[in-house]
Amino acid sequence: MDRRTARTKVFEIEGRWLMGRVMPLKLMDGIRDRLRTAAPGREDELTDAVAERAEQLVAQDTDLVVDGPSRGMHVLSATVLAAHETLLPVLDGDPERVIAFLRQTFGSVLERSVELAAKALRHWDDPLDALDSACRAGFAMYGEFFAIEFDRVDDDTFDMRVGRCFFFAYFTRHGLPRLTTVLCAWDANWMQALDPAATGLVSDRVSLLSTGDDLCCFRVLRTTDPLAAHHDALTEGRRG
Repeated sequence: MDRRTARTKVFEIEGRWLMGRVMPLKLMDGIRDRLRTAAPGREDELTDAVAERAEQLVAQDTDLVVDGPSRGMHVLSATVLAAHETLLPVLDGDPERVIAFLRQTFGSVLERSVELAAKALRHWDDPLDALDSACRAGFAMYGEFFAIEFDRVDDDTFDMRVGRCFFFAYFTRHGLPRLTTVLCAWDANWMQALDPAATGLVSDRVSLLSTGDDLCCFRVLRTTDPLAAHHDALTEGRRG
């Protein structure tokens, strides 16, 4: 096995482990914590119900599983769907409230590790080149189901475009494409963690499959403005 193949294999294993075990467990912990306010005294009952329903859901949609990373995504998606079903009657039967609850919960998953990775860019002579290289190398973590294109638009702009997403396919199949935005909330972590004052970079999530666009577009640009703001189509609408 050559070095490149070995590295790809490592990323594939990491994708399955991260999304199939670490993220679901952290999501469940976050749900339990937030239920102490939303449904005090019912935290254990409800999280047990989510876990039981997730186990049932994992037995379905196995045709979407094409490799190790997608197997992990399958578990994570089933956990999010189970949480949505379980919490809907608890949160006044309001699907938007449930999605907001889960977005806020999942948005904090592994937030610290993303911040540390973003801080590492400060030590590179060219942070945009470093980000470009890291994103391309880490693509294997998402496996074969995802269709991702990387484009160095110009010297100051790097784009990642996702034309096919496991999570969007899964939740669309279940009639809940907007539930994909729960997973989209996690992506905001690395984008917001870019500090323009320290790295000279700012991020812009231009479009999202989960909100009706043809693809997801993540853009990182050089900037000379230390106060440049991150823009996000998830919360602000489409920007172009």
